[in-house]
Amino acid sequence: MTVLHDVNTEKYSAPVAIPVTGGGDAVVPIDTPPAVAQPYLEVVAPATLAEGYTFNAEANGQSFAVKVPEGGVEKGQRFSVPFPAGSDGYVGSAIPCASVPVGHWKDGLYDCCRLGVVHPVVWNAWCCPLILAGQVLHRLKLTWFGNEGTVAQTSSTFRILLMITVAGLLLDEILKYLTWIYTDASNYDDYGYPVSNPAYVLVYGRDVLAICIGVFTVVLVTKIRKQIRSRYGIPEQQCVGYEDCCCSFWCNCCTVAQMARHTADYDTYAGLCCSETGLPPHAPAIV
Repeated sequence: MTVLHDVNTEKYSAPVAIPVTGGGDAVVPIDTPPAVAQPYLEVVAPATLAEGYTFNAEANGQSFAVKVPEGGVEKGQRFSVPFPAGSDGYVGSAIPCASVPVGHWKDGLYDCCRLGVVHPVVWNAWCCPLILAGQVLHRLKLTWFGNEGTVAQTSSTFRILLMITVAGLLLDEILKYLTWIYTDASNYDDYGYPVSNPAYVLVYGRDVLAICIGVFTVVLVTKIRKQIRSRYGIPEQQCVGYEDCCCSFWCNCCTVAQMARHTADYDTYAGLCCSETGLPPHAPAIV
């Protein structure tokens, strides 16, 4: 007589065979695969976030992406999410990775000197804002004009903005030198305005160059700031609808410096002036 025994399949990870008592040496093969349940973890919302927003959380030493469920969540609210890495039996809760704050800026717009007055971020923001903007764009994996792009398109972002900065400075110096050559009084009227063609080109050429680079910088910083706010769920607080543009136009240096501090761990790693990330090679990416 053959007897089929009940087997808790969740206890076994491979097919087993059970001897049948009272019926000789016959065995009953059982090859039903074990049922694997999807592990879930509780996550505490780091900020008030809209449905579909994605951020990173950490549990049991492993980082994984968390997608905000339907209806969104409030700051501090607990919700359950699938935890693919939890198959090792880990039971607990996940915490948001706090490297880059979600829902608010890491510090204020005018905290430029929080890291010290000689920090590379301060000097880059003041003297070469496009270089600092290039470092931020490289961290965010955006193109040199602040757009999403492929790896090939974003890999040269910093180098392009570095070349634009160097080219602009060189061209300005060349125009300034030529202006000095044409300082003959006959080229200017009694009020100091140019009256000859070479003087016109040199004097107003420098002005046009400065305006072009200035407009490009304002537009680029506006787009970067909008990208960061969208990515990290940071709401506008002043001049709603125009905050990014206003900050970029009126406080360009401070805005670039704030974005750089927000996307890097300068409290742990030293800043660098002319590297692609603005950080040492061994510093991990946090965005």
